[in-house]
Amino acid sequence: MRYIALFLATFLVSSCSEDFLERTNPNQQSAADYWKTEDEILNGINAAYRPLRFNGCYSRWLHILYVSRSDEGWSHSPNPHFQSYSNFRTGSYNDAAAEGIFFPWLDIYKGIFWANQVIDNAPDAEMDPELRDRVLGEALFLRGIHYFNLAGTFGRGPIQTTSFAGGEDPPIGEQEDLYRQAGKDFEEAISKLPVEYEDSNDFGRVTEGAARGMLARIYMQLREWDNALEQMETIVEMKGLNGQTLYELVPNYGDNFTAANENNSESLFEVQFAYGTLAGIELGSQRAKFLGLQVDGCAWADADPRMSLYNDFLLEKTTTGDPDPRLKHTLFYYDPENPAELFYGKTWDTWGLERGTIYWKKYTNYDTQTGEDYNSGINFRVLRLADIYLMLAEALNEVGRTAESYQYINMVRNRVGMPDLENSTVFTGVGNNQAKMREQIKHERTVELAGESTRWFDLERWGMFENQADINWLAQRDEEFLNFEIGTHNRFPIPYREVPLVKGLVQNPGY
Repeated sequence: MRYIALFLATFLVSSCSEDFLERTNPNQQSAADYWKTEDEILNGINAAYRPLRFNGCYSRWLHILYVSRSDEGWSHSPNPHFQSYSNFRTGSYNDAAAEGIFFPWLDIYKGIFWANQVIDNAPDAEMDPELRDRVLGEALFLRGIHYFNLAGTFGRGPIQTTSFAGGEDPPIGEQEDLYRQAGKDFEEAISKLPVEYEDSNDFGRVTEGAARGMLARIYMQLREWDNALEQMETIVEMKGLNGQTLYELVPNYGDNFTAANENNSESLFEVQFAYGTLAGIELGSQRAKFLGLQVDGCAWADADPRMSLYNDFLLEKTTTGDPDPRLKHTLFYYDPENPAELFYGKTWDTWGLERGTIYWKKYTNYDTQTGEDYNSGINFRVLRLADIYLMLAEALNEVGRTAESYQYINMVRNRVGMPDLENSTVFTGVGNNQAKMREQIKHERTVELAGESTRWFDLERWGMFENQADINWLAQRDEEFLNFEIGTHNRFPIPYREVPLVKGLVQNPGY
C-alpha cells in the first residue's frame, strides 16, 4: 500500500559506496537494525500515541465530523468545505482544501501503521518480558481506537495488521468488520495492560479499564448488549493499586473539561495535549480554535451548537430550582441573570455579541486566556465514567433489566443536582417501561455528553439513520438533515485519490 511504502522509506537509508546493497551508513539506522532494544521499543510506543494528536484525529477533524454532522451542530463557516461536511452536500473528495476528508483518513492510517510497527517488532526485541507485554497492550489499544474511528467516519477501509511491506493485499473491511477488528485489539489488550500506573510519568498511558471501556463501546455499536454489560460491570467494580474503587465521578462536572483537572478519577482514557511546541512539533489541540467563541479572532466557530440542544438543558431544573449546571459548562450564551459573566476577560455585551447566539464552551480556555490559539493544552477525554454509567443503563434496559437502569442514571443526574429520575416532575411515567426508558436515556446522554464527539455514534446505534421518520425528527432539531440521504450520508466519502491505490477498495455508496 502507498502509505506503507512511504513510511518505510523514512527508515531505509543506503550509503553512497558501490557496495551499498551490502553496507549500511554507520551514522544512520535502518529499519533492519532498529527495533532491537528496550529503549527503541519504548520510543516506538511513545511515538505511536502521537497520531492521536494529529489534526485528522483528536486535535480537530474528528470533532468536526462527529459534532457538526450530528444534530448537535451545524456550520456557517466561510470555508465551503466545513459547511459541506456538516450539511451533507460534500462535493469534492480530492482537492487540497478538502482536508476534512483527506486528513482523517491519512492520519488514522498513520496511527495504525505506527502501532503495527510496535506490534510487529516488540516480540523479538531484547527487553523485560513484562514490559514487552504492556507495550504490546498499548499498541493494540491504539490500533483499535483508530479502527473504531475509521468505522465511525468512513465505515469502510483496508484492515492492515502489519507494518511490513509485501505479502497479500489487506482485506477491505465494511463497518462491522472494522468494529470487529477494533474489538479484537481491545480484547487482546485487556490481558496485557495494568489496572493503573504507579509512576506519575506514565499517567496518560492506556490501562485495562480503557481497553474494557472501548470494547464495551464496540459491543454497544454492534448491539451486543450482554457482552457490553460484562465489560462495564467489570469496570464499575475495578479496584486500584490501593484497593479502593478505581473510577468515581468527580464532584464538579466542569472538571472533566479543563487543563487543571486532567487524568482525574472519572477518566478512563484521554488524549494528552500540552500548551506550546516541542522541537517544532505542536503539542496542543486545535479544537478550541475551530469550535470556540467567534469574536475578534478569538476562535472561528466553524461548527456551532444548535438551539435545540440549548433547549434540551431547559427541560428540567435541579432540586433547588436552578438551571441544569451542565448548560453553563457546555455552551457560551448570554445569561440575563448574570450579565457580568466573563468570557476571555470580557462580558458578552462588551464583546458586542448578539444575545441570541450560542457557541461551544466545553474544552475552551475562556477562563484562563484572552483568546484561543492553535495549541490548547486541555486533554480530550475520549471515555469517562459518566458515559460508562449511561451506556450501562442503556444495555440493562435493552436486555429487559429496566429497573436496574435507574441507579446508574441517578448517579449521573445527582452529581449535577438533578432529582432521582423516579422523583422527576418533568420525566414521569417511565417506570419499568422499556420503550420510555429508551427515550429517557437518549435525553440523559444528550445533556451529559453534548459536544464530546459521542452523539454520532449514539444516533447510529439507535438506528436513527435507517428510516425517514427518524431523519425527519432529526431535521426538526437540525435542518441540515433535510439533505440527509439514507444509505449514503451515514458514511463519509473516501478520499478519491486513495481508491485506486488500494486493491479492492471502492468508494462509499452515493459518492
